[in-house]
Amino acid sequence: MADTAATAGAGGSGTRSGSKQSTNPADNYHLARRRTLQVVVSSLLTEAGFESAEKASVETLTEMLQSYISEIGRSAKSYCEHTARTQPTLSDIVVTLVEMGFNVDTLPAYAKRSQRMVITAPPVTNQPVTPKALTAGQNRPHPPHIPSHFPEFPDPHTYIKTPVSDVATLGLLTQ
Repeated sequence: MADTAATAGAGGSGTRSGSKQSTNPADNYHLARRRTLQVVVSSLLTEAGFESAEKASVETLTEMLQSYISEIGRSAKSYCEHTARTQPTLSDIVVTLVEMGFNVDTLPAYAKRSQRMVITAPPVTNQPVTPKALTAGQNRPHPPHIPSHFPEFPDPHTYIKTPVSDVATLGLLTQ
């Protein structure tokens, strides 16, 4: 098993002793992704027969894995864009792996290895919906001559003129 320093930072109870808990959703996402990569590195070390690992070595391997995955993504994206597409396909990733020197023929056998460890995905949390600050009236539907893929009309108070006499009758104007 990997030592407690490697597994505690990887998926366990918390953060490093010197770091603050972030409230920014983007920072929380990056921390969760980093912890997941640390769990992956720790499990790969365990599969390889290591009983313990120093925290610094797990951090270094995690950084290397993150860089490798990022480079695969960047290269696949460039191959995709080169062929005038916006979404990379499996062939883009295969070409990327071949260009990086990875033997893709060994991938199926590696995926079917008997001693592999299955890591469950972290729970997905939905972002809280922020309510609109001001809604007045109901949005109008599009007239027939406006295509449906256009955005909705804004709230009516932003473009409908309210006569001053109506505002005065509501008691909003004071003299």
